[in-house]
Amino acid sequence: MSTVNYRVADLTRDEFKNAIQDGRWLLLPFGSVEQHGPHLPLGTDLFYAEYVCDRVAPLVNALVAPGLAYGICRTMRNFPGTVSLSSSTFSALVHEILAEYVRHRAKKIAMIGGHAEPAQDAALREAALPLVNADPKLIVVSIGPYDFLEPIRRETDLTKTDGHAGSIETSQMLVIAPDRIHMDRVPAVTRPALSRFRILANPESEFSTGVRGDTSKISRELGERSLEYIVAAIVRLLRTLDEKGAES
Repeated sequence: MSTVNYRVADLTRDEFKNAIQDGRWLLLPFGSVEQHGPHLPLGTDLFYAEYVCDRVAPLVNALVAPGLAYGICRTMRNFPGTVSLSSSTFSALVHEILAEYVRHRAKKIAMIGGHAEPAQDAALREAALPLVNADPKLIVVSIGPYDFLEPIRRETDLTKTDGHAGSIETSQMLVIAPDRIHMDRVPAVTRPALSRFRILANPESEFSTGVRGDTSKISRELGERSLEYIVAAIVRLLRTLDEKGAES
């Protein structure tokens, strides 16, 4: 019995051509190589994005492109292991990747981000803009890791307290890659006060643990619940775009 293959990297050229011609969604995972405290791996953001894409793909008959591990990491740039691209380099790279898939007749592209850096989100949108300007019928969406999280934060009383490598992200990694987490190293921190207007040479001085969130509510159950909610929300969005050509 043949099975549907969702990963672009596993397809032959003819399988890819047929899948694109069928008008399937193309999901692109975007992450970063970035420190996530003493307890999570540098690849956390990419692991998240790839996991979400793999969960969403069979539900909407989408393809999953190879993930891009490197991103823009301004706030965490001085911690060991963080590798940050400039906005211009990242945007140019993403634009060329998108343009190549469009050249191969992709018509619906969802960029799924695991990295919650405002500069990266802006660069993703900047990369896609010339393509949608050239072809208004082309559908490109950009979805970040925090876009659907607010209901989960409210339910768990983590509104305005959770953040980078905190309770929700660590809980999600308990589901996605439990063998790569060091629970014995989780720092007991709450969300620190950060400079709102000042541009700092050493922003890490405001969160020396590398964590910017409450770590008191980490659990696999929270990870499962938040991931289920996010996957369902993305599926609803893509299906609505398919049915209506608009988000609502």
